[in-house]
Amino acid sequence: AASVPNLVGGSADLTPSNNTYLDGSPEFQASSPEGRNLRFGVREHAMGAAVNGMALHGGLRPYGGTFLVFSDYMRPAIRLAALMGAPSIFVFTHDSIFLG
Repeated sequence: AASVPNLVGGSADLTPSNNTYLDGSPEFQASSPEGRNLRFGVREHAMGAAVNGMALHGGLRPYGGTFLVFSDYMRPAIRLAALMGAPSIFVFTHDSIFLG
């Protein structure tokens, strides 16, 4: 993360499970606006839309992570990222029949 200072992102409430926390950077909030870790909550679609918006605005290299099984909830945002050519990063981890 230190070599990509404009990298910013987080997870849909699964940060410890999919290892999307940027060490050495605080969470983005009013008391630490320099933070690069975002908490999207259990909102996969909103996370995808926010990542796309940040990517299209420019200046940041945003990412969002969740379990692969939950990618269905953000399918419209993923599709729009592809259609718009947005440089969004989507991190999908460990799919399993025991998830979801």
